[in-house]
Amino acid sequence: MYKLLVLDMDGTLLSDNKKISKENIVAIKKAKQQGVKVVIASGRTIQGIENYLEELDLISEDNYSVVCSGAVVMNNTKEKIIQCDPISYEDFKYVFDLVKQLNINLNMYSEESILIHSSNYFSKIDSIANNLPLQMMDFNSLKEDTLITKIMLINEDLSMVGDIQALFPSIVVKDIEIKAKKDFNKELFTDMSKLPQELLEKFTVSKVAPFIVEVMKKDSSKRSGIEKLAKELKIKPYEVICIGDSGNDKQMIEYAGLGVAMGNAFPEIKEIADYVTYTNEENGVAHVIDKFILNDKVV
Repeated sequence: MYKLLVLDMDGTLLSDNKKISKENIVAIKKAKQQGVKVVIASGRTIQGIENYLEELDLISEDNYSVVCSGAVVMNNTKEKIIQCDPISYEDFKYVFDLVKQLNINLNMYSEESILIHSSNYFSKIDSIANNLPLQMMDFNSLKEDTLITKIMLINEDLSMVGDIQALFPSIVVKDIEIKAKKDFNKELFTDMSKLPQELLEKFTVSKVAPFIVEVMKKDSSKRSGIEKLAKELKIKPYEVICIGDSGNDKQMIEYAGLGVAMGNAFPEIKEIADYVTYTNEENGVAHVIDKFILNDKVV
C-alpha cells in the first residue's frame, strides 16, 4: 500500500494554463480519504504554491511541501522547517563568475525575494509565478550571509520569446522586453554534459526547460527533501509514489517505490520511470491515483 504521493507542479499537477483540473482535485481528495499523505515537490518557493495548497486543502501543521527543488522542506503553515540546505557564498561566487563567462543571466531564490543582477524577461515571470518581489543588486557586493536556496541559470534572447511565454502562458509581462544578444548560443543547455565539468561535479544541476538550468547545493534535490520528509513520517521508499516531468524530478522518480513520468515528460525522465502516465493536459495525476491507489478500472 502506498502511503506518500509526491507531485511535481508545473508540467505535472498543473495544466498548461497553470490550473489544477477538477479530475485531479477529486482524485487527490479520494487519495487523502484513503490515508495517503499528499506532498507537493516543486521548484517554486512556498509562496509560489500557497494558492494551490489552499485549493487542495493542504494547509495544516501536518501537511508538508518540498520547495525550491528540495533545498527547503517545511510544513504548509510555514511553522516547522525540516530541511534548509542553502548554497554557500563561495559556491555562489563560482557560479556568478561562470555566468559572466557564458554570457547568460541568473536569478537566486532568497528568503523573501528573488535576487537578480540584471533585468531579464524570465525573472520577471518567475517573480510573478512565485509571488516574490525581484530585488536588483550588485552581486559583486553580495553579503556573505545571504541565504541562497537555489540559483537559476537563464539563457534568454529575443529568439526565445515564444519558448519563455509557453512555459507560463497565463502570465503576461508588458513592462520589460527581451533583446537580441550578440553571439547567442540557443543550444547551450541542449547537452548538459557539455557544461563545465566542475559545475556538474560541485552542484546538483538540472535542466527544467530548454533555456533554464537549476543549480543547487551538492546532494540537495527533490529526492533528498523527500527522503528527509519520509523519514520524519516513518514512510519507506517502497511506500512512495513520485510523479514528475523534468530534470529536477529525475532523482525523486528513481527513489520512489513507484516512479512515474508524465506523458509530456522529457524523454530521459520517461526512460528511468517505472510507469508513464497521461500528459498534464489529460489528467495524468488522476490516472495514477485511480490505477495505483484507488485501484479503479481505467482505460
